[in-house]
Amino acid sequence: MRIDIEKFLVLFNRLKSELNNSLKNLKWLSNAKPEIADLCYQLDETYRRLNRFFANQPMKFSIVPPIFQKRWDEYVANYQGVIDEVAKPKREKYEEELVELFQRAVADASLKGQSPDSFLQKVVDSIPIGVTFNPVEDDAASLLSDLFFAIHDIVDNNLFPETFTDKQVGALNYFKKVIGLDFDNINRRWGKAPSLFISERIHKKNDKLVEMYNEAVKSYIFGLNVPATAMCRALLEHILINYYRIPKDDLVNVVSIAEKKYRRLQSLNLHKLRKNGNEVMHEYETKSKIEDGAVVSYLLTIRALVDFIPEN
Repeated sequence: MRIDIEKFLVLFNRLKSELNNSLKNLKWLSNAKPEIADLCYQLDETYRRLNRFFANQPMKFSIVPPIFQKRWDEYVANYQGVIDEVAKPKREKYEEELVELFQRAVADASLKGQSPDSFLQKVVDSIPIGVTFNPVEDDAASLLSDLFFAIHDIVDNNLFPETFTDKQVGALNYFKKVIGLDFDNINRRWGKAPSLFISERIHKKNDKLVEMYNEAVKSYIFGLNVPATAMCRALLEHILINYYRIPKDDLVNVVSIAEKKYRRLQSLNLHKLRKNGNEVMHEYETKSKIEDGAVVSYLLTIRALVDFIPEN
């Protein structure tokens, strides 16, 4: 992962230099200069690997170089769609070449007396189960729904009576209908929860920060928006006191001092997060309904606050 992060930064900086920091130059340059199209392909592949890695993280954080968050956000917002379009022909060409290479391997195995089925089975056996799933491109909840449907069908038709029984179906229904696991919304919220990119310059003291952030995320993905908001409020206080070195005091004073000392924090509207956090902690009945979008906004505020942490 570290190699891909560094590669992404190098390739992105190189591309911006080639384009003279003007994205509108990309289309004609990629047609005029094949090396630009190749650079786009390499950058797109690196982005895809990183995006898949981040999506597969059980916790929403990664240790990165200080500049990474800014470059990543810039790429996703402005470049990713255009780069994907430029890289597509080369990506399809490589995929076709891979298919041809595999077909030649099957043919070679046949010449050596190995049946195609035997060769294919050997290849399948060498691939870890589940490796083809990509949370960036695949709908995990839909795939899980297909699996549950198949299990119901197996039980209905008594196909594997010793493996799948009525009890297994009952257990699935128990988790969904009694405990209330909503896989569609859990998957949707997990995708919307922002990853926390923590600069290497503060990573040695981030254990509590990471733990609190992921507790907020986990509360949110299960629809517990009130505790998620309260945790974001606690994170706000923890970060300002422990990373911005604001003296411990009433949080209204801590936020005000931080905004005076670090002017860029004023754009984050920290007092709004503080007030909403206080309300859910002290006036629960009046704030028992908090929309998902509000929690995502609080998590993005925390992410920006972490990204702004001063070096000294």
